[in-house]
Amino acid sequence: MVKKEITEPSAQVQTDKSDRNRQEVEYWTHQLNMLLRTLENGNESGLLKDKAEEYQKIVNNITAARRDLSRDKPDVIEARKKYSLAYSELNRHVNKEDFSWRFRYCYGGPALLYLLSVLAIILLSWIWFRSSLVDSDLLWVPSWAFLWGSMGGVFQGFWSLWRHTSDRDLRGVWYIWYILLPLIGALLGALAYLIFVAGFIAAVGETQIRSQSFVMLFAALAGFSSKWAVQILGKLTEIIKIG
Repeated sequence: MVKKEITEPSAQVQTDKSDRNRQEVEYWTHQLNMLLRTLENGNESGLLKDKAEEYQKIVNNITAARRDLSRDKPDVIEARKKYSLAYSELNRHVNKEDFSWRFRYCYGGPALLYLLSVLAIILLSWIWFRSSLVDSDLLWVPSWAFLWGSMGGVFQGFWSLWRHTSDRDLRGVWYIWYILLPLIGALLGALAYLIFVAGFIAAVGETQIRSQSFVMLFAALAGFSSKWAVQILGKLTEIIKIG
């Protein structure tokens, strides 16, 4: 009878298994953090008001799951079970709330309706008053720069609302930010126009921009990504200081 030689797993196999375990731990740690953030935001919005015992029960499951993952040999299976218990308990309380509460804090309904209304006003203004907007200026900036920047701000609101409702971490205190987004986008659109014109004059030596389509896109991008617009402004400031 021939005996089969038992060999130790290769180093590569052990490394792959270790990597998979690490990825699982990181994934479930992230899921637990998101669940805790959802719980805290819901509690902030009155989800578990006067229900301290139920709140603590969910927190205890999350804390226990974190302990399972932080051991020398993480117990992912046990952590997943406790995550499921906490998730189910939280969902039970969310589903018990009336539709008006879920409309505000789960679906972001008021912000969505507001952004849709602003978008409709912008599109109708562009359709009906396009010639006036193209020819009129406000503080040496064409009116359409404000309009397209505002549209970019609206789409930034759509993107942010979709992301936060998907992650279930929408907070009621953010509504004021959603309200201000079109205004902030309009101002950034105007600023982007001024930056573009300054660069265009410096590069070409002309003051007349023949094609406005790219500038409109530039203004909309500035409204959509306020961080990008601020970075552009910061780089311009550094160039001016160097000069």
